[in-house]
Amino acid sequence: WWRRQCGVVMQDGVIFSESIARNIAVDDGDIDKERLLKAAEIACIKDYVMALPLRFNTKIGRDGVGLSQGQKQRILIARAVYKNPDYIFLDEATNSLDAANEAMIMDNLRHFYEGRTVVVSAHRLSTIRDADQIVVMDGGEIVERGNHESLLEKRGRYYELVRHQINI
Repeated sequence: WWRRQCGVVMQDGVIFSESIARNIAVDDGDIDKERLLKAAEIACIKDYVMALPLRFNTKIGRDGVGLSQGQKQRILIARAVYKNPDYIFLDEATNSLDAANEAMIMDNLRHFYEGRTVVVSAHRLSTIRDADQIVVMDGGEIVERGNHESLLEKRGRYYELVRHQINI
């Protein structure tokens, strides 16, 4: 029951030696084409897939052979979106994407997140900036928590991380 409620995107998630459609709609017997297209759109992989000769029927090699790490991550994000879960767990889910692609996907996901519980583990602050609650850990200990603005005001560990990432 719990697994059906959750969508998980790991930085090195599993890609199957199957079609792109089956890699996105893993547990679905009959693939809902509308949901598939929407998930691919949110994950910013739709244009790439539609440019392939077999589109969503294109077979992927074992462990995603033939795909870039960023394309794999977008397929994994599309998989979580397609599942339409109540809880989403993202572990460095966009670490292989360039800043422009990450920004587009994060903007798309912002709308998808509404009404869901989302837990994000990330080193890139741009990934977590809009979170309702940011938990800052250092040495395995929680050292701060709050939203982006309140943590910047504290001028603590989070402030230092932001400062170093934007080279102030």
